[in-house]
Amino acid sequence: MRWIVTGMTGTVAPVLADALRARGDEVVRWDRERVRVDHAPAVRAFVDATAPDGICHLAMVSPDWAAAMAGLCGQRGIPFLFTSSVSVFGPEQRGPLGIEITPTATDDYGRYKRDCEVAVAGANPAALIPRLGWQIGHARGSNNMVDHLVRAAGEGTVRASTDWFPSCAFLDDTAAALVDLLDRGDPGLFHLEGNPGLSYFEIVTQLARTHRLEAHVVATDDVVMDNRREDPRIHVRPITERLVS
Repeated sequence: MRWIVTGMTGTVAPVLADALRARGDEVVRWDRERVRVDHAPAVRAFVDATAPDGICHLAMVSPDWAAAMAGLCGQRGIPFLFTSSVSVFGPEQRGPLGIEITPTATDDYGRYKRDCEVAVAGANPAALIPRLGWQIGHARGSNNMVDHLVRAAGEGTVRASTDWFPSCAFLDDTAAALVDLLDRGDPGLFHLEGNPGLSYFEIVTQLARTHRLEAHVVATDDVVMDNRREDPRIHVRPITERLVS
């Protein structure tokens, strides 16, 4: 199969692309320097020329572009996947949160992701909209929890709350779950969650050991929050299977 994948300079898209290629699929990268996303004829022409079997939209651009891409897939009867975020929920919403819970985010990023969800679903009711948590990579240098930890460790002390239970998953496991969703083709919202119940302090402590970081991890109680979500329809490998205790 041939997939158009947007957001290839980001965190999740390159790992998803690798997972698709590993099983023999072809991945076509959307190059925004060559194809303007705010020019509908150019968008349509690129999709027509590429003739994809589906589109995975992971880029950070306007809800209008997301809706346009979703609509094109609907017209062609091919899969469309848009990755949303746990950030659509407000900090006061205590997890584990099901898909029936109405998001209450008031920050710009959370509202942006929610606007994209609404636009995509309106343009293509068959769209797949998985909400992702904080991603854990295996290497430094990208926008994931390990990179954040490395930067914090550079200051010598890492403060980590024992009362914060973050929504998170390893990147490879998120990509595997996204491929599973594409194969199944079931439409609608999905929650991809890899944290069975570890606190941020527990996660950070174990990641510091795994990556041999010379950091002093200090337990705090300054963040009281549970961002985790739940969705029995989709399995994501638990982070406890990868962390070194």
